Amino acid sequence: MVLHFSCSTRHRTFVLHWYRYTLRNVNRQTFSWHLKARVKDITRITLVKHKSDKSSWSVYTLLRDLRTLNGFLRNKKTAAAWRLLTLYSKKSPKTQTSPPSTALQQSPPLQDPETVRNNHIIHSYVAERQQKNLLPQEISAEYKTLLLLPLALHYHSLKKLHIIESKLAQGPPKVSVNYTSAGKARIWFLRTAVNKNKRQSKALGQIIRREKRKSQKNLDYWEKCRVNGIWAWHEAAWEHLMETNTVLTGSPAKYFDAERTRKHIASEDTSLKAVAEWLDPVFSSLDMLQAQSAEQAAYFEKYKHNTVLQGQQQYFARKSDKMYENRKKRFKSLLEDDLPFVTPYFCKRNLAAVMKSHKF
Repeated sequence: MVLHFSCSTRHRTFVLHWYRYTLRNVNRQTFSWHLKARVKDITRITLVKHKSDKSSWSVYTLLRDLRTLNGFLRNKKTAAAWRLLTLYSKKSPKTQTSPPSTALQQSPPLQDPETVRNNHIIHSYVAERQQKNLLPQEISAEYKTLLLLPLALHYHSLKKLHIIESKLAQGPPKVSVNYTSAGKARIWFLRTAVNKNKRQSKALGQIIRREKRKSQKNLDYWEKCRVNGIWAWHEAAWEHLMETNTVLTGSPAKYFDAERTRKHIASEDTSLKAVAEWLDPVFSSLDMLQAQSAEQAAYFEKYKHNTVLQGQQQYFARKSDKMYENRKKRFKSLLEDDLPFVTPYFCKRNLAAVMKSHKF
C-alpha cells in the first residue's frame, strides 16, 4: 500500500527546508522591515493553517508559490512578492454550507487502555501457542478471559523480568559523552540513565541554538567576503591594466585557496601590489572570522575537559551507580521475598502486581 505523503518524514523535512530557506532569504535579500515581517507572518500562518491538509494538489500549489516567493526575493522583485503575499493574506477558510451530520458529531466509543493492552497480550500469547500446536484453533471468549489471560499476563511479565535481569547483569549503566556540532565547535553534553527519559535542559538548549546561529552567521559572512573578494580582484585587475597596460593573469580562485597569505601575494611579483592592496581588507576579515570560529571551538573543547569530564561526568557516574545499586537491591528483594509465592490467578499476587510493588 502506498504511503500518504503527509506520513512521510521526507515531506516534512522538505517543507521545513523551504520554510527556513525563506526566512534566510528574506533577511539577506530584503531591506524593508515591513516586507520582512509580512513574509514571516504570512508564511508561518499559512504553514500552520495547512498543517493537516491531505490534498496533494493543494500542498503542491502552496510549495510552488513558496518557491516563486523565494525567486521574487532573490531577484529583488519586491512588488511581485508583495502581491503574492496579499493573495494569501486575503484567503479565508471555506465556510460550511450545510451543518455536519449527526454521525460525524458523535465521537467514537472510548476503550479502556488496560483492556486494549490485555487484548494485545492475549492475542500474541494465543497466536504463539497455536503456532506451536499447544492450543486449539477455536477457543471460546470465556476460556480466554478466565483461564488464558492470567497465564498470558504472567508470561508477559516473566519476559520483562528476564530483560531486567539481563540488564542488571551488564553492570552499572555507562555515562556517555555526546556532542552536537555548531560550525567548527562541538558542544559537549552527557547522556546517562539518570536523565534518559527527561527533557533536555533549557540552558543547554539555549546554548546550542545560540551557537548554531552564531556559526551560521560566520559562514554567511565568510561567503560574503569571498564574493567581495572576487569583485576586489576585478578592480585590482583593472587598476593593474591602467598602470602597466598589461592584463593580469590568473583568476580570483587563485588567491582564495587554503594556503594563501598576504606575504605570498606581495613576494610573488612586484606587479601584484594592486592585488594585495585590494585583497588585504578581505583577507583581514576572513582571518578575523576564522579566529572567531577557532576561539569558539577552543572554548567548548576547554569546557569539555574542565567541566563535562571533570565534574559532571563524575557526578552522574555516582548517581548512576547509586541508582544501579538501589535497583539491584529491589530486584534481589523481589526474587527472595515475593517471587516464590507468585500465583497468576490472584490479582494481588500475580507477577505483574509483585513487580509493580517493587517499582519494576
